[in-house]
Amino acid sequence: MHALRIGPAVLVVLTFVFLQLVSPASVSAQAWVPGKGWGSVSIGYKNLYVRDHLDMLGNRLDKGQIRSNVVSMDVDYGVSRRLAVNLGLPLNFLKYTGTTPHIADGIKVLDDGKYHGGAQDFRFGLRYALVRTGPVMITPFAEGIVPSHDYVTFAHAAQGRNLRELLVGTNLGWQGGEGFLSKAFAQTRINYSFVEKVLGRSHNRTNIDAEVGYFLTPRLAVTGIASYAKHHGGLDYDSTKTPQEQWTPQEYLKHDELMRSDQLDVGGGGSFLVNRSTSVYANVLTIAWGINGHALNMGVIVGINFRFRTRHPNVSPNLVEQESAYLGSIIPPIVRNAELRACH
Repeated sequence: MHALRIGPAVLVVLTFVFLQLVSPASVSAQAWVPGKGWGSVSIGYKNLYVRDHLDMLGNRLDKGQIRSNVVSMDVDYGVSRRLAVNLGLPLNFLKYTGTTPHIADGIKVLDDGKYHGGAQDFRFGLRYALVRTGPVMITPFAEGIVPSHDYVTFAHAAQGRNLRELLVGTNLGWQGGEGFLSKAFAQTRINYSFVEKVLGRSHNRTNIDAEVGYFLTPRLAVTGIASYAKHHGGLDYDSTKTPQEQWTPQEYLKHDELMRSDQLDVGGGGSFLVNRSTSVYANVLTIAWGINGHALNMGVIVGINFRFRTRHPNVSPNLVEQESAYLGSIIPPIVRNAELRACH
């Protein structure tokens, strides 16, 4: 693997742009910090179906179908009233069925119509509640992504990109006040990813994932969601040319890692508070726009969150802190769908 080269660390500007956009995979994708001594465990399942591939102009091509099954478990814990740490690892199992499998000498063939996969990439990070009182929450974060092992990426059914990343950005949250949309809430996550270079080429990425929701009852919330990814560099796929006509042999073997796969997924769902420590959520997603990648025909996401409290004697009983943790326990974590999608 190539060394990760990172330029000057620049924290994504704390802005409320895109707050009215409307997307759940990790509890770390929360504007609400659990509070000192509070924590949560989130277990999620995604079933993703890809029917078409996309070229550089967004044209849909029948290159075979991909079915992905992703199981993730994430742990989030409040170290202090403002600081939280998180750790997660998804398991991704995929199969490709079609007439254009990826085949190359010396590389294990995964596009054989059978399920392949396993542990994907470790995720670990921290976030800090810069603004945590009132209707607006501003929570900057930093997160690292490290592959769990050296897996194959030259495949339609590749389980990931097998690249190290450093993400910096912010979570933004809003909940309605007494007199204005008191049952509404919104949250968004904006980040810039410094991605490990491939063949000496930079292909960093911007992600914007967000949701807006409304509490129909104190226990039941409905949401509208969106997940957007924009790559800064990488390869384009020209469907009028063969791979050999547009890429070097090295680029062809690495095109799944280097593809400039931009997309916007949209959908909706809901969450239900079973009790004060347990909530469940379900969402559906589909692609609205995209280039150079896999067109998500249908994505179904379900999950369950468990909130816990340590027995540390210094756990704060502060009411605001408890209410913040309570709100965070029912609002589903933001979906980071684009980061789990292989490129081509």
